[in-house]
Amino acid sequence: MAVEYITSRNMVDLIYETLRLMNKSMAHHSMRVSYIMSKILEVQGTYEKYEIADFMVLALLHDIGAFKTDDVRKQLTFEAKNALPHSVYGYLFLKYLSPLDEQSKIILYHHTDYSKTKDMDYRYRFELEALKAAEIMDIWQRSFGAKFDHKLINNYAGTKFHPRVCELLDTAVKEFDLFTKLRDKTFKEEYAESLEYVLLSDDEKEKYLKMLMYCTGLKEEQTVSETVATIYVCRELGRKLKLSELDKNEVYYAAMLHDIGMLAIPVELLNAPRKLGEEEKNLIKTHVDIMEKTLENKLSKEIIKVAAAHHERFDGNGYPRGLKASVMGQKEAILQISEQVVNSMEPKPYREARTKEQIVDDLNNGIISGKYEGIVADTFLKYYDEIMDKAKQRADMALVTHQKLQRNYNQVYSSLV
Repeated sequence: MAVEYITSRNMVDLIYETLRLMNKSMAHHSMRVSYIMSKILEVQGTYEKYEIADFMVLALLHDIGAFKTDDVRKQLTFEAKNALPHSVYGYLFLKYLSPLDEQSKIILYHHTDYSKTKDMDYRYRFELEALKAAEIMDIWQRSFGAKFDHKLINNYAGTKFHPRVCELLDTAVKEFDLFTKLRDKTFKEEYAESLEYVLLSDDEKEKYLKMLMYCTGLKEEQTVSETVATIYVCRELGRKLKLSELDKNEVYYAAMLHDIGMLAIPVELLNAPRKLGEEEKNLIKTHVDIMEKTLENKLSKEIIKVAAAHHERFDGNGYPRGLKASVMGQKEAILQISEQVVNSMEPKPYREARTKEQIVDDLNNGIISGKYEGIVADTFLKYYDEIMDKAKQRADMALVTHQKLQRNYNQVYSSLV
């Protein structure tokens, strides 16, 4: 990204806000674990601030697999549970779909006892042990309330937890008054200051943004494949229209994140095997406003503007604002048409996939009625087969890594059972 579309600090905020869309309690838990882990590493005295900040981001994502494999409502209880499924999925998710491929093994073993990991030859084994302690501390302090005593962890030193980490935890509690700050939520200022040291390269930001797009598949797989297809239809259509590099990139990121608000929509509505009622349709329509609020003040205003218009139409009959042609341009039109075509091609529980002939008729009628921007729609029709063939090839290649994750899940899980 030659132009900085998002800062490192805003990227971390966007990750957190995306987790909140999926489940607020889990997102808050992840933030607290990230804070506790950061203080354990800080009192160790061997880490630079930017190194601690990097592990804080990892800790923020430590339970990402639970959104796919577990009932997240039960995830934070003190009751014993099988943590392996979400540990495996989270490990693979970060390994294949984030910049944290080397550190991802921390997630795989973050519920495994110290007695089983102490001889592991792994560069980040100590950070693994710190994350284990940080997570159990948050679960215990939330479960036990006033009866919580962090020194309970010492009963498991050398068995479940690294003895040195137990010592560091005690030091951190004394030095920072950790759990008082967690209870009264005053830790957030320290937490935010520590994250100012996150320094991400353009490539890392790109990977994190793609990771957030793939998060939509944690709830509903088809959303990912449709989003990826939409991205590449936009790319090919933008080329035919000879958009500038800046404009192409703005459409690219808008397409990547346009449906992130769907993470807040109940999955039973997304997968409903029937036509939805008006109230249900209106609830789904809120995903646009949710997306806009999630991205606000994090990505550039132009990217958000394009993404927020993906269900608008040039005749004013779209949603959520009923915008008309006078306030929209080619970039909005490209995403609108690309998203509509990809959506039409996919079968839904309540309708069959539409044929090329039906899609072409819709676009032609849309040009006549003013529903679609004429130049963009006409260009799409002129190069329909070329655009769709190239977009399909690129989308299929982009989805290979995601599909590898799905294939490897059972293999990794079986090897650890």
